[in-house]
Amino acid sequence: MKIIQKFRVWYRWAFRFVTHDMWESGTRAGRSALAGIVKRLYLTTRIFFREELSFRASALTYSSLLSVVPILAIVFAIAKGFGLVEFTEQWIRSNIVAKPEFIDTLVGFVQSYLNHTQGGIFLGFGFIMLLWTLISLTDSIETAFNVIWQVDRPRSIFRMLTDYTAIFFLLPIFIVVSSGLTIFIYSAASQYVPDVLLLRPVALFLVQLLPYLIVCLFFSGLFAFMPNTHVKVSSALKAGIPTGILFQLLQIGYVHSQMWLTSYNAIYGSFAALPLFMLLCQIAWMLVLFGGTLCYVDQNIHSFYYGHDDVRLSRLDHDCLSIRLVTTICRRFARAETPLTATELADIEKLHLRIVTELLSELTRAGVIMAISDDGKNTGIKYVPASDIHRITVVSLLETLDRIGENIHPNTPDEWIDFCKKRRAIFGESFSQTPLHLLPESAVKKP
Repeated sequence: MKIIQKFRVWYRWAFRFVTHDMWESGTRAGRSALAGIVKRLYLTTRIFFREELSFRASALTYSSLLSVVPILAIVFAIAKGFGLVEFTEQWIRSNIVAKPEFIDTLVGFVQSYLNHTQGGIFLGFGFIMLLWTLISLTDSIETAFNVIWQVDRPRSIFRMLTDYTAIFFLLPIFIVVSSGLTIFIYSAASQYVPDVLLLRPVALFLVQLLPYLIVCLFFSGLFAFMPNTHVKVSSALKAGIPTGILFQLLQIGYVHSQMWLTSYNAIYGSFAALPLFMLLCQIAWMLVLFGGTLCYVDQNIHSFYYGHDDVRLSRLDHDCLSIRLVTTICRRFARAETPLTATELADIEKLHLRIVTELLSELTRAGVIMAISDDGKNTGIKYVPASDIHRITVVSLLETLDRIGENIHPNTPDEWIDFCKKRRAIFGESFSQTPLHLLPESAVKKP
C-alpha cells in the first residue's frame, strides 16, 4: 500500500509539474534546468506528431535512396582531385552502416557512374538527372524544415542556385577533408604521442570522439542553414549536439542488431540489405526532423503558453492582432527602420509565433503587406506594407480582411451587409479613418 501511495504522490507531482509548474517562469520549478529540458522535449514531441513529420521522413527516405549514388559520385570525384580516393572509400565503409555486400554494390555503382563521364565532367542527360536528383532532395529537406519553422515562402530562385550549389560542392569537400583528417590525426596520435601516464590511450580516446564532433557540427549547420529564416547559432548547437550523438549511437545500435536479424536475412538473402538500409534511413530522417523541431522550440520557447501554440483566436482577437501587426509594420516603414521577420514581430508584440505567422500569411494573401527577402543574406523573410501607408486605415484593413475568401452568398441583402459593418464601431470612430502608422500609442496599446 505504501508503494501505491508513493506512486500516487509522485504521479500527482509529475502531472502538476508538466501541466502547470514548469510553465510558470516566476517560480523556482519553472526556472529549473529540469523544467527547461522537459518543456523542450514535450513541445518538440507535440509538434513532431502534430505536423506529421514521420510522413515527411518517409518521403525524404525515398529521395535519399535516389540521391545516394549521385552524391557519392561527386564525393569520389572531388576525392580523386585531392588524391584521397582510398581514404574516402575507407570512410564510407566505416560510416555507412550496412552489409559489406551492399557497400561493395554501392561503390560499384559509383565507379560505373564515374567511368561513363568524360574527363570527370558530367555531361548531357546524366548531368541533368544528377542535378535534378540533388535539387529535389535539397528542396524536400528545406520544405520539411520550413514546415517546422512555419515559413510559407521558400528560397528565391537566386538563393536556391547559390545556396544549393554551395551545398553540392562544399559538403563533399567537408566529407573528404574530415575523413582524411580523422585518419591523419589517429595515425599521428598512435606514432608520436608517448605512452606515458596513459597519455596515448587518452589521446586515442579523444581522437575516437572526433567523428562525434564532426557529426554534431554537421547537424548544427544543417539546422541553422536549411530553414528559410534566421536561426540562432545557440539553438542550432543545442539541437545539433544531441542529434549528432544519437545519430552515431543509432549506427552503433544498427551494427549490433545484425545478430538478431539472422532470420530476416534467411528470408530475403542478399536483398535484405536494401530494406534494412531503408529502415535505417527512415529512423535517421525522423531523428533529423525531431532535432530540427527541437531547434525551433528552443529558439521560440517563450512563445508557448502552457505548452500550446495552436490557440484558436476569436474574431475580435483576430482583428485586433491584425491591426497591431500592421501598425507595427507601417510605423517601422514610416520611420525608415529595418523590416522585421515573423519571429521578431512575435518577440516585440509578445505573441505566439504560430499565431503571428498565420496572421502575416493571411495579410500577405490579402495584399495588405508583402514578404521580402535579402538575397545573399540568411536573415529570413521580412514584411513591409504592400501599398501607400497613408491609405491603410482601420476601416480599410478590416474591410480587406472581410473580403478574404470566396463569396458563397452573392445574393445577401444590402441591409444585412450594412448591419455586419456596424460592428466596426467597436474600434472607435475617432481613429477609424486614421492611417495606422499615425495612431496614438494608446489606441493599440498592448494588453
